[in-house]
Order: sequence, then C-alpha cells, then structure tokens
Amino acid sequence: MLFYATTISAREVRHMSEFTMILTEQDDRVLTITLNRPDDLNPLSWQVLNEIDSVLDRALRDDSVGVIVIGAAGKAFSTGYDLREAHWITSQYPANFDDHVDIRKDRDDVHVIVDYWMKLWRYPKPLIAKVQGDCLSGAGELLGVCDLAIVSEHARFGHPAGRDLGIPPSIMFWPMLIGYRKTKELLYTSRLIPAHEAQQIGMVNEVVPHDQLDERVAKTAAHIARAPSDNLSILKEVSNTWFENMGMEPSVRRGADLDAIYHQFESFKDFFRTLRKDGVKAAFKKRRERFG
Repeated sequence: MLFYATTISAREVRHMSEFTMILTEQDDRVLTITLNRPDDLNPLSWQVLNEIDSVLDRALRDDSVGVIVIGAAGKAFSTGYDLREAHWITSQYPANFDDHVDIRKDRDDVHVIVDYWMKLWRYPKPLIAKVQGDCLSGAGELLGVCDLAIVSEHARFGHPAGRDLGIPPSIMFWPMLIGYRKTKELLYTSRLIPAHEAQQIGMVNEVVPHDQLDERVAKTAAHIARAPSDNLSILKEVSNTWFENMGMEPSVRRGADLDAIYHQFESFKDFFRTLRKDGVKAAFKKRRERFG
C-alpha cells in the first residue's frame, strides 16, 4: 500500500535492510514496531505508513511472529498526519492551490488511505498499541485499527484538527469504540481527554503507570502470543465480523467522501496558506486564537 508522494517502489521498500522512520525488534514471538521521529512528535507520513506496511507484510509470512506491538519513541505516540509538503499523505498539497484542491482526485486519495486502514483492521495477527503520550487526530486511526490499546497515564487523545482541517475518514473508529454521544462531543469540542477518561469510555483497554508501560505491554503480548496464530486469526475475524455486519466499512467510506468535501472549506485552505507563508507555529497560533 504505497502512497502518492513516495519515490520508492514497492520492490525497493520491501527489500530495505533498514528503515528510516521506524525501528523494529523481535523478542520471542512478539514483534515491536516503534515510530521513530521523536523530535517531530512522530507524525504519520506516507513513508511511515509504507514502512509499517512493509514490516507487517513480512511478519504475516513469518511463523515466528505471533503478535505485533506498535509503539513510539519520545514523548508523543503521534500527533497525526504530517502537515509538511515533503511528507504530505495525498497527491495534492493544499498550499499549492490558489483555490481548491481537485475534489475528485482528493476523494480518490482519501479512499486510498481508507484502503490502508482497512487492511490493518483485517490484518490476521493481533496488533497491540502501546501509547506513552499524545495520540492525536490521524494517529487515532492507527490506534483504532489495533486490537488492544495499553497506554501510559500520561497519554492524551483527541482530534484538535477537527475545527479546521477535516476528519480522519474513520473518525478514529470512535462510534464503535465510545458511542455516538462521546464521538460527537469530542468532534464538536476538539478537546483532548486524559488516559483514564479514555479507558472509562472504552477507547483503550488499560492505563498503567508510565514507568510500567513497557513491562505491561510485553507481558500481555507474550501471553497472547502463546496461542497458535491460526487460532488468534479466527478470534480476530469473528470479533471484527460483528462490526462489519453493522456497516462499519460503508460508514468509513462515507467518511472519506465527507472528508474530501471538508477539504473544500475556507478553514482548510486558510490553514495551509498561513502554514506556507508564516510557518507551522504561526498556523497553529492562528488556530488557537480563532477557536480557543
């Protein structure tokens, strides 16, 4: 699943001996993928997602891997999709247009992103999110496709970009995780919620002291990995089927259509005009002054 901005072919990615955006480590039957752009707060770029995809494809064919943990280095899990042009996830960078991005092309691009998340949703081996800090906006899609989420007491969750930049097409899978009232509350207010509230509403499984996160995730992953992979894949599929029968994927696809419409709004264009002219900090400062 390669995104548009990449200049690396599928063959080249899959045969890279080292990745530049992530780290990997295997301990017995547990493979850990670590987002490794801590100075930038681990934003999700086309290259990050391609590297994750490459590792998961390899792990799927590797019988020695039973469970995959996805974590991050530094103080943030991820602040969402990368806003810089060189790492932008779709084929049209908004600041390059005097008026609107092409809505048909944008819609097609957003559906490619949906394809990526649905591939992870259906990935046969269990995925565990290990969240040590902020997990914001588009990073909620990565959290949402993981089967379990074990998080630090320092973690926070939310979609601050909802005020002006659009919606992750899955809206972080919140409707099926936390219900429609909480989904609307968090979308309308764009507020960030702490780890214990996220656990109370069903967004994550477990909150642990920050210094115990690694140990707790490792113990849980190792316990799950004792089961045969074929058995775990059936348990995952039967659980996912309930939500798919309730119309999850058509809802996510509709979200992609609506996200493309959102990208036609003035707030979206204005943010990227400010970013191009005055920089990222100025764009976020203007957002805070406008929306609080």
